[in-house]
Amino acid sequence: MNLSRLVRFAGSCGGYKLSRLITSKNPRILMYHRFSRDAERGHLDAAMFEWQVQYIAKNYKPVTVSELAEDLYLKQCTPRNRIAITIDDGYEDFYEIAWPILKKYGVPATFYVTTGFVSGDLWLWPDQLRYLLEHSPCSTGQFSFSITQINTPIPDEQFEAEYWRINHLMLQADNAEKIRCLNEMAAAWIIDLPKIPPKRYRAVSWNQLEEMQAEGLEVGGHTITHPSLARVSMEEARNEIFGCAEKLRQKLGDSIRSFCYPNGTADDFVGSQVKFIKEAGFSCATVAFADTQGHAQRYAMRRHTGSPDRFQFLKSISGVELLGMQLRNHLVETYYD
Repeated sequence: MNLSRLVRFAGSCGGYKLSRLITSKNPRILMYHRFSRDAERGHLDAAMFEWQVQYIAKNYKPVTVSELAEDLYLKQCTPRNRIAITIDDGYEDFYEIAWPILKKYGVPATFYVTTGFVSGDLWLWPDQLRYLLEHSPCSTGQFSFSITQINTPIPDEQFEAEYWRINHLMLQADNAEKIRCLNEMAAAWIIDLPKIPPKRYRAVSWNQLEEMQAEGLEVGGHTITHPSLARVSMEEARNEIFGCAEKLRQKLGDSIRSFCYPNGTADDFVGSQVKFIKEAGFSCATVAFADTQGHAQRYAMRRHTGSPDRFQFLKSISGVELLGMQLRNHLVETYYD
């Protein structure tokens, strides 16, 4: 029996409940992005999300990220079985699909929005990349751009692999270089990106955010344009953080809000930017990875992926994933002692 099968078997025999008990004072933050009515690649379908929300409502005490931060860093207490649900970027499908489910079960959430996206000034670069690749030439060609080389036509069966190959390269690039590459593609292939994103890439509106905030949603900050903050100047990072906070105040009023680093890997932010997040008035900040540090850092609170896979979801939320990371760390430390 391999390890995954062993974990599944143990979980079905009460292991998830035991793990939840052991890790009850280790709050977890779950991270989501896109939602769909039915199963769709890259999205969490409504039925699975509802099952997850129902499970959380039954077994945990869900809070917003700012409420969790208040408990941890101001009250300095760790109530048991705290869970925070977060959703990144600001897509309209959160309003249409996820929020009604959360309201149905009385589960709060934190929605991190890219303010330039919501205002209609831009659409997010991964969506631009996908749109450009979908409209790339059907004729045979070889194109060299600043970040990568692309051969056309792109076979349907290779499309996702090609998209993620280029996406990964862009994640490593400076923000200006990333934008330049997208512009190069559009020019070389004579593609006019619509000013308003197609429906599947569309952002929530400010009116919708105002409505959800009145119903209990925490609307957090996710910068203005969604750059990797480690790949812009300190002045640009400051403008992205302060500009985001100011737009949220202008449109939604004063409220306690947390911040989320775009992309959110360990390579996507630097510690010297924390002062901007504090000065902008954000209560705390989250990243997009999990490790044994948990929430030791108020401005780099760890998050687990909210997976469409039921087994992965149960591992993350019950604490099995956390216990596994702690065990691996212990084994490594023991080996090197």
